[in-house]
Amino acid sequence: MMISHIIKFFLFFFIFISITSLSFALSSEYSLSSNSNSDKFYSSDEQVYELFQLWKKDHGKEYENSEENAKRFETFKSNLKHINEMNAKRKSPTQHRLSLNKFADLSPEEFSKTYLQETPSNYGDRKLQDEDGDCENLPLSVDWRKKGAVTEVKDQGNCQSHWAFSVAGTIEGLNKIVTGNLINLSAQELVDCDPASHGCAGGYYFNAFGWVINNGGIDTEADYPYTAKNGTCKENANKAVSIDNLLVLDGSEEALLCRTSKQPVIVSLDATGLQFYAGGVYGGENCKKNSRNATLVGIIVGYDSVDGEDYWIVKNSWGKDWGEKGYLLIKRNVIKEWPYGVCAINAAVGYPIKEVLSSAM
Repeated sequence: MMISHIIKFFLFFFIFISITSLSFALSSEYSLSSNSNSDKFYSSDEQVYELFQLWKKDHGKEYENSEENAKRFETFKSNLKHINEMNAKRKSPTQHRLSLNKFADLSPEEFSKTYLQETPSNYGDRKLQDEDGDCENLPLSVDWRKKGAVTEVKDQGNCQSHWAFSVAGTIEGLNKIVTGNLINLSAQELVDCDPASHGCAGGYYFNAFGWVINNGGIDTEADYPYTAKNGTCKENANKAVSIDNLLVLDGSEEALLCRTSKQPVIVSLDATGLQFYAGGVYGGENCKKNSRNATLVGIIVGYDSVDGEDYWIVKNSWGKDWGEKGYLLIKRNVIKEWPYGVCAINAAVGYPIKEVLSSAM
């Protein structure tokens, strides 16, 4: 009897590890993705519940009472079914895949309310024409992480501050390119101080850049740390890094590619359906092709291709245990099918500037 329990435990542990792995190489095989009968591992609620218990332990989840636990288990079970069904429909090893992660006990509606926010795809009063003519002979791939211009992935927690992290992160990249110094900047200062935004209820990234310009700079993360909640603006905060202006792109794929070859840029996109994204190239299966709707702000930190599939590398702020170690790979070079880019990623692109950009990197 003891031996059978041990075998059963290791069987479920193996399944759990297979499902919850969040970062695979694009060419690797996902354990459940090619198996249309993957549900056979979960032939009873008892088996799924054991998996749920393992997942709770792994993510440190505890609930107030048995009723809440039962509710979360039903959500978990529904999410597991969805993940297996979507992975079974994958048509190639490079196509995006899903897996259980720390959001597995949240319904799509709950996740959307906490992590996604309707983001205006307009430029406010900061609209300026981008006139970059130096776009010849661009490299086939660019990754600003490898050039030391990207700080580590952050976790916004239960605060819709993705806009603030993306503004801070884009300025971090520019500052590294110009000065050679990579400094973590304060998203919390933007949450607390930008009057045009709504802190943890969401914000407007073009206006936030305007606040940094008018304020004369933004403080460091070390001096103005993140709290994942709204706070009172510190009037005596340091102005560690400043920018001179903000430019925007015209929405074309060519302009976005050109600018990304020079520095990280800020973008918005429709992130519907990305709750359990675990890696691979996302092709916009949950987005409308003619829509400009956006619910998430991120940073394009590079571009590349795999097996003939071109993609952008997008830094998110949902933690390193989401996606490709915190990053999303999203399809590019499909402007004929997607007027505003996949999931509207081309629709509202901006980047900060300083007077002198170094070409040393």
